[in-house]
Amino acid sequence: MERSLAMVWTCLLGAALALAFSAAASKTVPQPPRLIRCVFIIQCNITCHWEPGNHPATYYTLKVERIPSLQSPNSSRATFTCTTSGLSCTAGISGSAVRIEFCISIISHGVDGNVSSVPRCQPGRIEAILAPAILNSVEQVNGSSQCLNVSWSRDLILFPVSETEIKNGSLNSQILFAPKGEVNAQVRNVTVTGLSFLVCLFKPDTLYMLKLRHRYLGPASPWSQWSNPVEGKTAEDAPTAAPVLWREVGHTSSSGWRLISLLWKPLPHFQANGRVNVYSVICKAENYQILNDYGSCTNLKHANTSCSWPLPAGRCFCSLKASTSAGTSPESWVWIPGSSEKELPPPVELTATPLGNSSMEVRWRSPPNLLVSGFVVEWFAVREKTSSVLHWEKLNSSCTNHIVAEGVKPMERYAVSVKALYGEKGAGKNITLHVYTQEGMPSAGPNVQVKHISDSSVDLSWSSVPVEQLRGFIRNYTLFYSTKNQPANSITVPGHVHHYTLENMSPGIYDIFICASTIAGTGPAGDLVNVHIGSEEISIVICVIIPLLLISVVLMLMVLLAQMKMVKKKFFHRVPNPSNSTLSQWNPETSLESKKLVVEQDKPEVSYPEVILLDKRQALERAHSYLHICKPQLSHDVQPSSSPAKGSEIGYISNMTKTQSVNDLSTRPCIYSTVLCSQFNQNLPTPLLPSSYQVSQNGNACINDIKQPADGDTESSDEQGAFKLFLKEIQSNRSLSDFSRTSLLSHQTDFPRLNSMLSMYKNTPSHSFASTFSSFPTLAFVDLSSCSVQCGPYISSEK
Repeated sequence: MERSLAMVWTCLLGAALALAFSAAASKTVPQPPRLIRCVFIIQCNITCHWEPGNHPATYYTLKVERIPSLQSPNSSRATFTCTTSGLSCTAGISGSAVRIEFCISIISHGVDGNVSSVPRCQPGRIEAILAPAILNSVEQVNGSSQCLNVSWSRDLILFPVSETEIKNGSLNSQILFAPKGEVNAQVRNVTVTGLSFLVCLFKPDTLYMLKLRHRYLGPASPWSQWSNPVEGKTAEDAPTAAPVLWREVGHTSSSGWRLISLLWKPLPHFQANGRVNVYSVICKAENYQILNDYGSCTNLKHANTSCSWPLPAGRCFCSLKASTSAGTSPESWVWIPGSSEKELPPPVELTATPLGNSSMEVRWRSPPNLLVSGFVVEWFAVREKTSSVLHWEKLNSSCTNHIVAEGVKPMERYAVSVKALYGEKGAGKNITLHVYTQEGMPSAGPNVQVKHISDSSVDLSWSSVPVEQLRGFIRNYTLFYSTKNQPANSITVPGHVHHYTLENMSPGIYDIFICASTIAGTGPAGDLVNVHIGSEEISIVICVIIPLLLISVVLMLMVLLAQMKMVKKKFFHRVPNPSNSTLSQWNPETSLESKKLVVEQDKPEVSYPEVILLDKRQALERAHSYLHICKPQLSHDVQPSSSPAKGSEIGYISNMTKTQSVNDLSTRPCIYSTVLCSQFNQNLPTPLLPSSYQVSQNGNACINDIKQPADGDTESSDEQGAFKLFLKEIQSNRSLSDFSRTSLLSHQTDFPRLNSMLSMYKNTPSHSFASTFSSFPTLAFVDLSSCSVQCGPYISSEK
């Protein structure tokens, strides 16, 4: 026991002595300050930082001693100091180069004396801040769309690193870069082994802004400031993804051909890896036979996002590729089912929830018991007056919701539909709903129309307000009607009703209009209509008396129109004006030989032709009812002569002109007139045609039909007698003006008999006829009793 206690006390005494000895030793050897780091500003100064020791100090002194070396033989030993009460101090080095060595120490000044740290000697550039690099250019590298070639330079005095040292890797370097327009920049370490180096950290076809900085031999050296910024763009690359392709089936013809609109979304820039120059579309039948393009899917440029392609009735598929200057994207496919195929089911339980004024969330469920390969969400603004843009989004099979925001505006109706994709079977039916992100009051009211008015009721109808002006779903319509001295009444009907009948209305004049209402409120009124509700007696007058009056007025107008036509026909018959003809300028001779016969027609239809002799130019003005006058050419002499005959219903035509010789008559004009004759008396005597009369071979006739009398033999003696009397009358030298009307007896004749009769007279000796009529002009008498004679308009011989 005693021994153990002695041992304990011995140990305790030793420990106490050791503590006392260590305390005494610590008091005798104080700890100096510890140098942490220094920074050389080339040819300017040096700043050092330290930690205090255990020696209580009132201030510190930074001591920097320059040591001559073989690299700087012209330099001499020099000491630079600064004092401070803090833990850092900056001392000037008087333009000293940083390639030489510097010994640095910290002296702590206290009451008990001064304590100095151990000097640290090393080249100054190990802790020198290099001058900022000068960035010269940043260029793309052909064939390397993710790389840029960076060129830089430096000032050797302020950047004391040789090219050999750079090549040996004496520099640590970093670049700062960001796509142009972006705020957040990235800093990456790069290896610089020369004044030009390659950096492959970028995206294809992207414009970047770059900066560069260096430090010497690792962490002990501080980083230089960033260089000047320079922009550079990487090269293009082939697209890394296929464009998203969709289709819209248009009108289907009777033969099954369909106009398919192919739609695609432009590739995002990070997938296009450049500017898409052209799109390539190919459509094939189910047997992979390439179909001819009869639409607009050729020569598609980068701005195109759709085209049309007529496709046959069978199953087809189309592919799309996008190409840049560096390559072509993968293909995207879309299948079009046959026109006779049954459509597959649509998704179920489609809902749309507005998330704000400009977005909505669409949800649905996949068709039950069917495997789908994806979904397509479509939406567009519902409009009546203008067209709208179809927006769509193609989703994978795991998505059953989508946030619609593109092109969405408040108070505008949108049709949202979802289709399920079934791989090579194509798309199924769509499920559709209409939705507003925010509703408002209608901006216009419906226009009411009055369909029927009865004794005490009015049948009204109205059309819906154009969807552009609805600005929400119509909940109801309010019909207002009011009359003078009575309060206004209103009736509310559901929004799907567009017809209503107001009943039990008292007589009066009513103002009627309609307003439409949505969940946001009631819109303005539509056009106002006035309706008159009268008593029963007034209704009888309107329904019975007024139609009778209208019928009477119509009958009177018909009678007046008929009478006006009769008066016009009787008193205002259209007759040509002879004063406009060349006869008005004709000054005939007053002798009997110069007188001409003109047939006059007193009425539009005459029973017998009438021939009137006009004496002088003044008599021609009386011919307002003459028929058309023509001028055929005659080939024989005709002397003016006529003879009156008894009977006012028989007429003749005389063609005449004054001439010197028989042989020179083919070009002489004559006055020719025809008469349109109606039915004549069938029992008239035969014409007075002398048996010795002959006609020249070149004679012309303007008569349509002439017939010989059937009983010409029995009445020949009467003909000769009447004819002699007629010649005697002519020889009596009476003036032609005494004969106001002359007629010839005739029967119906026809043209064939006229030809035979003329031939007969041609065969008769000419002297027998000439001797009898030597003192008279040659006369031709024809039967006009049944002829229908017509000729063209008057043609002047002076032309």
